[in-house]
Amino acid sequence: CLEESERTKLYADLIKKNPEEKKRIAYSYIVQRFRTFVSCFIQSHDQKIELSNASKLFKEISNKNELITQLIDDEQHLITRQDELEKKFLNLPSLKGLSLCETIEQLLIANEKEAEQLKKDFGISDKRYWWIKIQMLGKKGAWSILADFGKKPTSPIGYEPFIDICLKYEKPDEAKRYVDKSLYSSKIDDDRLPYMYAKVQMFDEAINSAVKLKSNEALVFIEQKCGPTNINILQKVDVARTKLEQYDDNPFQAVRNIFK
Repeated sequence: CLEESERTKLYADLIKKNPEEKKRIAYSYIVQRFRTFVSCFIQSHDQKIELSNASKLFKEISNKNELITQLIDDEQHLITRQDELEKKFLNLPSLKGLSLCETIEQLLIANEKEAEQLKKDFGISDKRYWWIKIQMLGKKGAWSILADFGKKPTSPIGYEPFIDICLKYEKPDEAKRYVDKSLYSSKIDDDRLPYMYAKVQMFDEAINSAVKLKSNEALVFIEQKCGPTNINILQKVDVARTKLEQYDDNPFQAVRNIFK
């Protein structure tokens, strides 16, 4: 590899001869940033230089590259914050090369206050932050903490993701917590309730919820979840579907009535 000074001189000469080379060279700086990350001999300072050079060139090329330059600047800022955090918390695992979400996940384990600060610094939405946190708690197997977290003011992502993360780690009993109306009655999204019940194998409740919502789509989902061998539930789904077809506001029933 060329030394930094030699590479910079080469790029400057190329741009002088052909200004159209700017874009290609800008991308090469970004590639070099990720190459430097994999080497333990390269400091984050060098990565920031690569990104700074790329950002400068993209800004010179056209104002149409605002999104790219913003992403590059955000990456520079992230590297700076990672350096600061590693110096502040010596017990943290290395943050070098981690994405923003991965960095927040590590901070949620080590220092939640810093995780929330990083969320603010980078404008992470509440939805995204909750996703990161429940996935982290699932990885740790911190099921009681996850349950307590779910009891906070209304979840911006609903409670189905809590079920999904429990099932991902084969914890069906934990997943059933999140359809317990005695705990979450004011927070559960009724439109998703049939799906949530079906995911935790509470098929009777799922069917009743689907009928209440007059949702044939939910009944199809229940069929898929119960499988072809659960004859009893499949029969109940058929009965429920017949009931839906008899509702006056069912569009198919309205068509039938025309031809009566």
